[in-house]
Amino acid sequence: MFEIKTCPLYEKLSRGVSLSKSEKKLLADIVREEIKFLLRNQILPTPKDYERWFYIFCNLVASGQKLEDSALIELYNSIYKEEIDLVNIKIDLKHTTQILSDIIGELQKSLKESYEQASIKEQRITELQKKEAKEDFVTSLLLELLMLVRDLKRQNESFLKKVEAQQKVINDLKSKLEMVEVEANLDPLTDLFNRRSLERALKEFFTLCKQSKMSFSLVLIDLDDFKYVNDNYGHHVGDLVLAKVAKVLRTNMRAKDIVGRWGGDEFMAILPNTDLENAKKIVERLKSQLEKVEILAEGKRFKVSISAGVVQCGENFQSWLDMVKEADKVMYENKKKTVL
Repeated sequence: MFEIKTCPLYEKLSRGVSLSKSEKKLLADIVREEIKFLLRNQILPTPKDYERWFYIFCNLVASGQKLEDSALIELYNSIYKEEIDLVNIKIDLKHTTQILSDIIGELQKSLKESYEQASIKEQRITELQKKEAKEDFVTSLLLELLMLVRDLKRQNESFLKKVEAQQKVINDLKSKLEMVEVEANLDPLTDLFNRRSLERALKEFFTLCKQSKMSFSLVLIDLDDFKYVNDNYGHHVGDLVLAKVAKVLRTNMRAKDIVGRWGGDEFMAILPNTDLENAKKIVERLKSQLEKVEILAEGKRFKVSISAGVVQCGENFQSWLDMVKEADKVMYENKKKTVL
């Protein structure tokens, strides 16, 4: 088994010590073998990789030994093994594109860094070629290295273009996923949160309430005589009414309030850090604003009204469903009073 020992040439280069003529020739042999290996195996010559492989080839060339590429890669992994903790890593669809984007970003960074390093090496080799053109073996060697570096640059340029193209695909995918997420959380008719979103928010607020971190009030709203509207004017008019009511709710609630369509002609509002009395005041303001709204259909004008049930989170509720049931009960009691 090949053993890695200290490399005097590597130590000298690290300290910036001048090299002898024989050491320069050895350096050229090491660099030539290393670059050929990196190109064959499509390994990015980032500064870290380049330095690590140089140390291995320094030992290899100095000892005069030859190893297959597979053996060299195995040797590299045994020396520079990096443990990766895979415990508790969770990747869901929402975050997958971000993870891919981050990976692409790091790859782009490495490629650009590699390209810059190759450009510097190309420039230095060209300078050395002109400076030491009289020495045939050096000139021949430098020309060979120059072609290898240029080949590496061309490969990096081509790969970088492919990576950038994939980055565009990922960005497009992210946009589509964001759109899908919005559509999954919103009611298409009213542009308010849908029932699934409301349930998720209600569960979170109820948990916070039970932990004494936040109190909130829940408002359940139902349109009065909505069946009459559908039966006499058609469902298209009923949809118009729902959209107009939703707009009033959206424009008259506070920024921190969560408003959505619970189902049918029922709406729900979650009012954070709001007690029962202030929640009732908000509902009265909504009723007042709705009184100003007129619906024009079939040549007739009519107005809509709402009934609401308001409850505040407290010890009397064992679950968020209990709050919904109580708000629903209060709402229909208020609706009966309106009819009477």
